Amino acid sequence: MIKPGLLFLCTHLLWMCLGISVNAQEIVVNRLDVINNSSQLSLSAQEIDWIKQHQSVRVAVKNGWMPIEFQLENQKHKGVSIQYLEMVSKATGLQFKIVDYHDNMTTNEASLITGIRGKSIPAGFSPLAVPYLDTVNAIYVASHHELYASEITLDQLSGKTVAVFRNGVLPDKLKALVPGIKIKLVDIADEAFEYLDAGMVDAYIGNELVLDYHLDFHKITSIRKGGVTPITSKTFMAVSEGDPILRSILHKATLQIGTNPPEILENWGRSPENPLKKYLLSALSFFSVLLLIQLFKLYQTNKKQAVAAQQAIWFQANHDFLTKLPNRFQLKSQLDQALQAAVQQSQAVGVMIIDLDNFKEINDTAGHAIGDEVLIQVAARIQSVIAPPNLTTRFGGDEFLIVIQQSADAAHLTALSTQLLAAMAAPFIIQQKSFVVSISIGVALFPEHSQRAEDLIMFADQALYQAKRTGKNKFMLFDERIHDVFSKKTQLSNELRSAIEKHQLRLQYQPIFNLSDLSCEKVEALLRWHHPALGQISPETFIKVAEENGFIIDLGEWVFEQILRDFAEIRQQFGAVEICINISPLQFSQPAPIHQFIAQLATLGITGTHFCFEITEGLLLEPSSQVIDILNILHAQGIKLAIDDFGTGYSSLAYLNKFKIDYVKIDKSFINGITENLNDQALCKTIIFMGNQLHIKLIAEGVETQDQETLLKEMGCQYSQGFYRARPASLTG
Repeated sequence: MIKPGLLFLCTHLLWMCLGISVNAQEIVVNRLDVINNSSQLSLSAQEIDWIKQHQSVRVAVKNGWMPIEFQLENQKHKGVSIQYLEMVSKATGLQFKIVDYHDNMTTNEASLITGIRGKSIPAGFSPLAVPYLDTVNAIYVASHHELYASEITLDQLSGKTVAVFRNGVLPDKLKALVPGIKIKLVDIADEAFEYLDAGMVDAYIGNELVLDYHLDFHKITSIRKGGVTPITSKTFMAVSEGDPILRSILHKATLQIGTNPPEILENWGRSPENPLKKYLLSALSFFSVLLLIQLFKLYQTNKKQAVAAQQAIWFQANHDFLTKLPNRFQLKSQLDQALQAAVQQSQAVGVMIIDLDNFKEINDTAGHAIGDEVLIQVAARIQSVIAPPNLTTRFGGDEFLIVIQQSADAAHLTALSTQLLAAMAAPFIIQQKSFVVSISIGVALFPEHSQRAEDLIMFADQALYQAKRTGKNKFMLFDERIHDVFSKKTQLSNELRSAIEKHQLRLQYQPIFNLSDLSCEKVEALLRWHHPALGQISPETFIKVAEENGFIIDLGEWVFEQILRDFAEIRQQFGAVEICINISPLQFSQPAPIHQFIAQLATLGITGTHFCFEITEGLLLEPSSQVIDILNILHAQGIKLAIDDFGTGYSSLAYLNKFKIDYVKIDKSFINGITENLNDQALCKTIIFMGNQLHIKLIAEGVETQDQETLLKEMGCQYSQGFYRARPASLTG
């Protein structure tokens, strides 16, 4: 006769080896365990009473962070966090009830939150002192990259472009450890892997446990782990600040269990193997024939549940959790199949990329929860227009990609694009509030534009960019002219990155004259780029490219350094003039070079009164606290501020009055027709009158004739800059 205890042990063993899941919605342990464990934890009588009085503790768990914590289609939570909670439950006798985490979690909804990283913690919660996970950040590279062949260290990434997850402290730590590293921020691992495949970044640094699991689960072989970093990522539990006794209990439990319990990490490491499998045959030898039959029946009964769980895991890995649409991995497979079928049947395939216009404004003003609901409703409206067998996928962020397999000609794609634009016209009603969302669409065709999936996506994306650049809320069909523009811009971007090293950049200085006595009181520093093959490249062209690829920070730093090298010669050639420097809004978001420039002035004994920063109107419309702080620092240093190209943008009186603006520069587009065009005269007169009333001095740009200068002086303008008096020129020394 088989003993009941042995029967239970063998049954439990078989269940685990067959992968039958345990309900993780509630974590319950025999409360008799607390009698033994309380002495090991040194729980006080008050803490034991607290456990007895609280039937369960609500814990908020995230649902899309494999393998740390994730949720199956049947709403069951799994992962490292769940297993750690089971260990805490066994050690303390606490019972946990799992609830879904969201960004605005309150202490009324849960007393405990798992998966806490960095400083992003809902109000009312604070982390435990001891993390339950402390995982290494590893370096990943693509198989076609030069770094692939050898072990990689952080030192080798100096000067390289590295993808890093946007949230957390890793970007700042890498900048501190690796001089010259260039950070590319990403929102999800899929985005980083795309950049690696495309050669847009040299490496990706991220959580080793998460990324190893990701690569193994999706069988990705084109990317490998090339090394590890000394930087680790800590994961904490956060407890309601109103439950100090619960915090004390959990603190003692985490101290006893420790960080990175090996019995948990072995289950979720790359290519995990269940250690119980090798004992299966030995365990089964204790069973009688009758018991084997009963267990087989039990297996048959639960087989459907196991299959359903596997299907749920597959669905989650291949679909977007928010919209339930196929994700990038599913898209790649489906698009390849569609192109193969199109080749066999001599048919066309259309690729459409949709991007929401100004979606960031909704997230910033209404919150990410509203933004998520907008994305769900946008997906539903797209699917109301795009029917199977055509495929709609969430491509990332606020982008959707559509594969059209039926009637994929230019006329039909134009009609579909028109329907999609119309479908978004009605406002989205969310939480009794109305939100207006428009979309832009880029379209590419197989085989007309390319026969490769990657090229079709790239061309559709280029068409999308052109649609957004020319007004938004429209669609654009790809053509070769669009590709030529992008190719030239890409070439220009690559050449610009080496322009400093190859000494292709120089500064010219254009005098600015006081109209009262025609004395030169200021000079504007103007950046020039002469390429040996492409010739003289317009600043309007390369400055825009530099702002798009982030290189404007390096250019700005070089300009600061060159002006200081030229300072003595400027004074010798022009006298004690004020030097005007153009500053991009992006330089205020990464202000280290500005602070460094101010520090160099102090080192050289040069006062800030010798300089004026020219900024654009857009920077001051809704300035961040960082921008305001920098403006205050500049004012304290005596550095003046000028609004450049005034009249072409918002032309708001509010910010002129709010901030300490010294000069307004009237854009040359108004000066060109000032002597003939009465409208231009009226606008210039109004701007000058407004400036004088606010005690702000006016500088007219692009003055090319004596008549223009005379009229401006009569209107009350104080300064003139343009070819009439002096062209930009290099220093004579």
